Amino acid sequence: MQKVFRIIFALSLAMAVSQPPAEEITVNLADDTEMMVDRYPADGDYLLLWLAPEYGFRDAHRKLAQALPQQGIEVWQTDIAESLFLPHGASTLKQLDGQHVAELIERAHADSGKKIALAGDSYAAINALRGARRWQQKKHADPYLVGAVLFTPYSYAYLPPLGLAPEYLPIVEATNIPLMIYQAKNSATFIQFDALLEKLRKNESPVYTSLLADVMSLFYEEEPTAAMIENAKQIPSSLRQMLVLLARHEMPRLAVTLTEVTAERSGIDIYLQDFEGRIKPTALALTDIDGQSVVKKDFSGKVTLINFWATWCPPCIEEIPSLNRLQQKMAGQPFELISINYAQDRDTVVEFLERVKVDFPVLLDRDGAYAKQWNVISYPSTFVIDTRGNIRYGVNAAIEWDAPELIDKIESLLN
Repeated sequence: MQKVFRIIFALSLAMAVSQPPAEEITVNLADDTEMMVDRYPADGDYLLLWLAPEYGFRDAHRKLAQALPQQGIEVWQTDIAESLFLPHGASTLKQLDGQHVAELIERAHADSGKKIALAGDSYAAINALRGARRWQQKKHADPYLVGAVLFTPYSYAYLPPLGLAPEYLPIVEATNIPLMIYQAKNSATFIQFDALLEKLRKNESPVYTSLLADVMSLFYEEEPTAAMIENAKQIPSSLRQMLVLLARHEMPRLAVTLTEVTAERSGIDIYLQDFEGRIKPTALALTDIDGQSVVKKDFSGKVTLINFWATWCPPCIEEIPSLNRLQQKMAGQPFELISINYAQDRDTVVEFLERVKVDFPVLLDRDGAYAKQWNVISYPSTFVIDTRGNIRYGVNAAIEWDAPELIDKIESLLN
């Protein structure tokens, strides 16, 4: 592990030293808002207007931005929530209507004379799409906006109850601009990626994709991992080629009609609920952390609890002690607790288990395919199966599994 950290540090240091820091500029918008921008200047024809995600910019965002000027791509990074003195979070970004982004597109072009592309990861993707649509509504004679680059976009209107398909924000189906998506294969959103693409292409938009292996995001950790760095190294040259490709497409002059905005709500369950999904338990064929094959074709005869989790998920870690206690309290009864780690490598999980005590089997869903069969889109997600092999209860949040009322509910399935 020390060798890996040395490599990460060396690569990070090399990237930081080889590129100059950003220039801080202030862009004054029509409503007198002062938008703070970190500018990475470059000679070339393209400017990437990069919008901050719900958690703000991290070191990995800045390091990648520093590498893009070498490809002739100027970068403006701006945190709209911060400039508006709003709290960081997905709810804040969902409430922004795109007007500030549209004005920033205009200002970036006016100041630079360059073709503009939007960029954003996670829920910043929604701001990019809304901003592009607002810009389209102004019916510019010069189509200098060439499209948007999205990194593992999040676009759910809300997380649905366990087992149900998500509802997307209306802007997803009201988008008709050229897009490039860099999608992390280990992200929970990858399970629904095909559904997202179908909606984005509804208006015959050109949507290009590239899958990033072994990461849940290019930016999810404060200190980039070796896999994040390796993936990020490929982005600058790829992005240059993609901007040229996006610019070859004609930017639609008319914006697509936008349906009424979905009200903010949540399908996160904080209690064990009756299961409403339509899926059935699927045969299990995975390996455990010791490399042993685990096959389970029939879920009848026992009450079985299937817990999907990941080491990067704080609520998952929070509920582990209560799952340990549940395992102890159900000892000697026809009960089985199986945990399935989502899309992480064995070494990462083993290192975690050396620090955190887990008293139940841990299986590895290395490529996330098994979680996809169960339609899992948030973590933790837990299914409770009765002795007839039917899913009876479920929850997509961390709960206290050894609470008396939960023990009673689980034991009632034994009868």
